[in-house]
Amino acid sequence: MIAEQDMDRTLAVLKIVWMALLGSLAVYLIAGRLAVPTLTPRLGEEAQGTLRTALYALAFVTLIGAGVVRRLILAAGGPASVPQKYSSAVIASLAMSESVGIYGLVLSLLGKNATDLYLLAGISAAALFYFRPRKDELLSLCQRGG
Repeated sequence: MIAEQDMDRTLAVLKIVWMALLGSLAVYLIAGRLAVPTLTPRLGEEAQGTLRTALYALAFVTLIGAGVVRRLILAAGGPASVPQKYSSAVIASLAMSESVGIYGLVLSLLGKNATDLYLLAGISAAALFYFRPRKDELLSLCQRGG
């Protein structure tokens, strides 16, 4: 059984990472909001549509992949302790979720379309909330032994 103090320390670190990623998502929104009105579109309509389709598809695959990666890390055997595996799983899924917001920033900067930024940042924020570190989840994993 893992000590309560070790679980609390692990969760504290993960919550700091989670808040930092939420903060960076807010920075993307602010940067996009300030930059988009001053930019001229860099891509033609056809290229912009192709890029938009590709990045939305990539966002979908990334979010599905975040859940799969999280489950694979948690199910993996090996010498890692439960808090170590949980930390790796949470950080990997949070980082993948964050990338969706970056896709929105890229689309908005290249295509001068703030809607893509808001939509993908919102999806990213929802995924960050879904994959957030939770004490009950870590406690359940510790009680099962991994």
